[in-house]
Amino acid sequence: MTYPEASGRARRRRADAMRDVRTNLLVEAAKRVFSDMGLEGATMRAIAAEAGCTTGAIYPYFEGKEELYAAVLSRTLSVLKERVAAAVLREPETSRQARAALQAFFDHYHANPDDLALGLYLFGGMKPAGLSSKLNRALNKQLREVFDLVEAAFATAGKPDPAGTTASAIAQATGLLILEQTGRLRLFKKRAPALFADYVNQI
Repeated sequence: MTYPEASGRARRRRADAMRDVRTNLLVEAAKRVFSDMGLEGATMRAIAAEAGCTTGAIYPYFEGKEELYAAVLSRTLSVLKERVAAAVLREPETSRQARAALQAFFDHYHANPDDLALGLYLFGGMKPAGLSSKLNRALNKQLREVFDLVEAAFATAGKPDPAGTTASAIAQATGLLILEQTGRLRLFKKRAPALFADYVNQI
């Protein structure tokens, strides 16, 4: 390899590393703004201010706030998938792997309530408004991959309806999390973790 080639590769690596740093900075700043304002209320100006840059500095990386919102959700779903997959691998008994996966799903969102709120578009209502169909499809694909981990575990354990059992369990987890995060579960004098643990143990 000649010196110019090596130098060129080094410059490209530095440029890629700098791009990753800036992208991470923008996504983290956007997450904080979206958590406070939601998709509709957030502005590129607010995101830029949170990131400590100008709005013009964002556009080489993201076309607009919808792409930033999708990037935020994509990252949270990637972390969720990693945690669910790790929970399955840690459980040696196949009969308990689906329960472990569901518990990991619940625990992730219980510890990160903003992730659930952003994922369900709660700040702008339950309707997935504001994202293009392409972005929405990509995010749904990631979420489906998480559900597939649970469904596969149920299938391995011999459950007769893995898809239906997975859907019911995810609905149970999500409903309990929403009730607790909105304070409604206090009306029953119950806590979501205990109720979900009871539910999972009965599956």
